[in-house]
Amino acid sequence: MRFLLYFCCIVGGALVSSVIGGLFAAVVALISPDFVKGLFSPAAGADLPRYAAAVGMIWGVFLGTAVMGFSLLLVTMVQVARLIKKRSDEV
Repeated sequence: MRFLLYFCCIVGGALVSSVIGGLFAAVVALISPDFVKGLFSPAAGADLPRYAAAVGMIWGVFLGTAVMGFSLLLVTMVQVARLIKKRSDEV
C-alpha cells in the first residue's frame, strides 16, 4: 500500500506545481507581456495571461512530477539503506 501513497504524493505534488507554475506565468505575462510573447510565441490575438498560465501549468506538471519522483526515490533509498544496515547488524 505504500506505493499507492507514493503515487498519490507524486500526483499531488505535480498538481500543486501546476497551479503554482500557472499563476507565476500569468503574473509574468501581466508584468511583462513582451517577454512572454518572445518566449512562448502565442498566436495573434491570444489572451496573453491565459496563454501563459496554460503553458506554465504544463511545465509545472513536468517539473513537479520530476521533483516529487526524485524526492520519493531518495526516501526509498534511505529505507533500503536502513534495511541493509539492519540485516548486516544481525549477522
